[in-house]
Amino acid sequence: MQGTRDRILAYLIEHRGARAETLAEEFGITPAAVRRHLENLRADGLVEARTVKQATGRPYYAFFPTEKALGTIPPAYADLMERMLRGLEGRPDVVAAVMASAAEALASRHRDEIPDSGAVEEVVARVTEVLRREGILEAWHAGPDGIHLITTSCPYQAAAVVSDLPCQADRRAIELLVGREVEQLHRIVDGAPCCEYLVRGTPDQPTIIEVN
Repeated sequence: MQGTRDRILAYLIEHRGARAETLAEEFGITPAAVRRHLENLRADGLVEARTVKQATGRPYYAFFPTEKALGTIPPAYADLMERMLRGLEGRPDVVAAVMASAAEALASRHRDEIPDSGAVEEVVARVTEVLRREGILEAWHAGPDGIHLITTSCPYQAAAVVSDLPCQADRRAIELLVGREVEQLHRIVDGAPCCEYLVRGTPDQPTIIEVN
């Protein structure tokens, strides 16, 4: 039977992060007790705290599982993945097909969770929420050039070093769920502090894409 500490870690892995207050409510214990468990998990290198910016209101701290907590890809699997991605070099038609299929599979898994209509900020907020569970997004904020979506951890950094296919698949999945054109601005694998996407346009001047 899992203890509270292990259940907190399992929750963070499943939901890819949470506030201490959320954990206290989820497990029916005091925030002080939650923080003690979180400090122990941080000491063991299993949890890290990050500042999450909001579109409105003050930033807050959320706790996320580390790579150690998530585990590492077995060497044989990592080698197979690298060989497969390298094997796609020079085959843009195959890369495009694989990217489109992967993006559609991810979008289909969450399409029922996204509102069919509403302000773009509401849609983006919901997309961020559901893709946070996948480790793909963490937060969003509006800017003069559009809406920025970010994550400070790459769910498949080793694969992204070999090919941009995983990044393009995620970008397209976000595009399908938001229903607007999405551009990737930065990648952690290229040395940026975060992976960042941009939904160009504003609620008054939208850039709409066709979603089949």
